[in-house]
Amino acid sequence: MTPVELDFALFALDIMPAALGIDEEPMWVQSDRNIKELEGLLERPFQKYAGKELYKTPAEKTAVLFFETIKGHKFENGNKRTAVVLALALLRRNGYWLKMSSDEMYKLALKTAEGENNQKAQEKLNKIFADRIERASLIGVFESWFKTFWK
Repeated sequence: MTPVELDFALFALDIMPAALGIDEEPMWVQSDRNIKELEGLLERPFQKYAGKELYKTPAEKTAVLFFETIKGHKFENGNKRTAVVLALALLRRNGYWLKMSSDEMYKLALKTAEGENNQKAQEKLNKIFADRIERASLIGVFESWFKTFWK
């Protein structure tokens, strides 16, 4: 997998919340501090130790990005919504799709925010994402878009 570029993440954060129906409140404000925090979050799934990737699978990479965005509480507002958008952007950037509605995704973000901040909680997310990530196909993309936008 390849990281999400900052420009792509900023674009996704600008347009996806409205498309997903999660734009009821303001998101985070673009500032030098927040951009640095965002860059750090985007690099997190690709961390290495002793030359080996810490997060190998698409599910692990998505889970750590999602978890750290929520639990790290880097931004004054919109951390859960930012986590949803960044997770979807990472998957789409790498040709994957998440078999989960925007409502389910946001409920998962709420549950993550209210839950424990430990390795076990992150492993639960790994399993949830592993069960729901699939390679994107044109038909799957259209089906998901129709379900998202024409409820």
